[in-house]
Amino acid sequence: LKISSKAVTMVKVAVIGSGMMGRGIAACCCNGGSEVKMYDTVAEQVTGGVQASQGLVKFLLDNGVGNADGSITAAATIKEAVADADFVFEAVIENVAIKQKVFREVEDSAPATAVLCTNTSSLSVTEISKGLKSAKQFVAAHFIGPAHLVPLVEVCPAEGTDAAAVEKVRDYLLSVNKKPVVLHKEIEGFLAARLQAALYREAMHLVQAGVASPEAVDSAVTNGFGRRLNQIGPFTVGDFAGVDLIQKTHATFFPILGDYKRDINSDKLVEAGRLGVKNGKGNYDWTPEQVKAVTERRDNELLRRLKEDSKL
Repeated sequence: LKISSKAVTMVKVAVIGSGMMGRGIAACCCNGGSEVKMYDTVAEQVTGGVQASQGLVKFLLDNGVGNADGSITAAATIKEAVADADFVFEAVIENVAIKQKVFREVEDSAPATAVLCTNTSSLSVTEISKGLKSAKQFVAAHFIGPAHLVPLVEVCPAEGTDAAAVEKVRDYLLSVNKKPVVLHKEIEGFLAARLQAALYREAMHLVQAGVASPEAVDSAVTNGFGRRLNQIGPFTVGDFAGVDLIQKTHATFFPILGDYKRDINSDKLVEAGRLGVKNGKGNYDWTPEQVKAVTERRDNELLRRLKEDSKL
């Protein structure tokens, strides 16, 4: 896909991995005007990945988001993908050994100035970077799915990452209309996953204690404070509510919040073969029509917010 033939100096990006996250990352970079090359070890997958990424870019442009002068093409080898890359975004399977192997191959062919980015949030960034000659240029850039619709990218340095590399990634992400947040240091799960896990643990506690049904808990979030969090985060909420009031309510609530060390709800569901929408049954039973409706409702709201962001 060549969005425009406009003659400009483009940032050159390599995306390693053509799955859902790789496709979304490629679309974001292209939509922001970069020249993207995508590589996958399976040729058929990279062809499909490029086509899917192009479809995401078209979707964004058709909805008035972005004015991309970028391109997305398939690369036959890692060397071809990274040879002139300014940034390399890896989005392969969550396995330290596999990621390390990928980055060893990448740094053999990428320019010394290229910043190498892993999309992980569940694995140690420092561990992945061990043994790399380009460890100072290594950083996590964790996109949140669906990546083409969610603007957040968590940027997390490894222990040996040069501050200049972190700043370079942050500045690039801003240039392609993402909203990066930079962690001061590495922590397992980064920010978003930990915050979601904390909310889920208390939601599970309320159901396990017989306080309310899963439907009621979901509704309390989506029809209550979740709508507020769509605009202002927890610390801003605290300021608007009054820090003195928050101090008093938290003094009451913190000691009585659920303190589970395991997700016993998911343990039971997995044992029963209830894996979620992938097999039509999880916390709830799902028909294909219901899955489609929820996905469309979610994506429509994310698109609405993205359009609002583009006006700012």
